[in-house]
Amino acid sequence: MNADAWMVKELQVATGGLYCGMTKSTMRTMFQVTLGTMLATVVGLLTMLSVGLLSWPLARGLSGIAIGLIASTVFALLLRKKLVQPISIAASGIGALVACFSAIATAEILPPGSLQWMFQGGLYGAAFGVPVAAILSPLAFIRSRDIKTDSVRE
Repeated sequence: MNADAWMVKELQVATGGLYCGMTKSTMRTMFQVTLGTMLATVVGLLTMLSVGLLSWPLARGLSGIAIGLIASTVFALLLRKKLVQPISIAASGIGALVACFSAIATAEILPPGSLQWMFQGGLYGAAFGVPVAAILSPLAFIRSRDIKTDSVRE
């Protein structure tokens, strides 16, 4: 057994199987996963901003957050299928949720449903939501663990 295989085995034991496959991923894969998660978050935010520009009553409150969340998760699923990379659906959804909430909150300061709201509120939302998605993007590498059989599922 070489040193790398021994290290992987020890890390799997120490983390309870959560470390499975992390040594196989390269920096490029991690960059692609983070970029894909951030892109899905931005798509969710842009969808909500577009709906808000067309019809403000549809995009205000929870319905606006839901629009961004659904668009983000659907886009993350499509990216996951196309790129065959573990794009984090949860991280993109949480990032879009934070971004949409922040953008909708700016409607108290800016005229809601206007171009000014779309650009300034969108930048404000992206300033909070995209970093959240980037920080949470390693969630894509955690594999689910079956407690009954004590094994890791793909």
